[in-house]
Amino acid sequence: MNFNPTRKVDNGRREVREKKCEMGRKQTQVNNKIAERECALMKCNSFVRDALHQVPFLSTNLQPRISNVSSFALACLLVCVFAASPAGAQQPSGKASQFELAGSYAYTRGSIGDSDGSFNLSGGSASFSYNFRDRLAFVGDFGAYHFGGLGLGLTSTMYTYLFGPRLAIRHTRESGRFMPFAQVLIGGGRLNAGANGISADENSVAMAVGGGLDLSSGHHFSIRLFEGEYLLTRFANPDGSSDTQSNLRLSAGLVFRFGSR
Repeated sequence: MNFNPTRKVDNGRREVREKKCEMGRKQTQVNNKIAERECALMKCNSFVRDALHQVPFLSTNLQPRISNVSSFALACLLVCVFAASPAGAQQPSGKASQFELAGSYAYTRGSIGDSDGSFNLSGGSASFSYNFRDRLAFVGDFGAYHFGGLGLGLTSTMYTYLFGPRLAIRHTRESGRFMPFAQVLIGGGRLNAGANGISADENSVAMAVGGGLDLSSGHHFSIRLFEGEYLLTRFANPDGSSDTQSNLRLSAGLVFRFGSR
């Protein structure tokens, strides 16, 4: 039996090379998977920018209005508190139920800054109010609105959650069955966009200032003839810079009242 040490060394070197090649292939597979994940992340980030850019909810040159609107909202809040106080309540009003639950169809019209572009959203809103005085209530308002006409397989929905005071004039002999109201609501919004199985979303502060008119049809039921509000949101631009959107929200629906005070 011949013993060839050179051949044994060559076989050992060959095994080492094969192991190194196998480790290299595994490392290449790992690197490819990492690269695929990074590519998917980059595509997702790109989609976020493109999707939010396609959603025409980004206005320009509206920053100076935010301070004015905030001041106006504060003034409306002070008026509501004063009008509901004993000093401000100079005329008797109808007796309010303890709770009110409303459901409405909502239409929102928005504009893109100072340009001629505009867009439509349709959806619904639900609100719950607690009347701790005949004229003054605390309101929680929740809405979902779908963008229309985006194209390119893109779908987008805006959600709002708003809270604040409502000042109402209950129906009397002089006013009949009509009940006008005004409210200032502050909260947040969420914008969601999706296409081809990829989704992106963004959060924003939101504020609604406006009022409406209810028609009473018995002690436990009313028809909300209309509700109109200035709806402000601050979704960021695709490049990440802050921006302000100025919109109009119109709605109508039904109101159910229950509980006694």
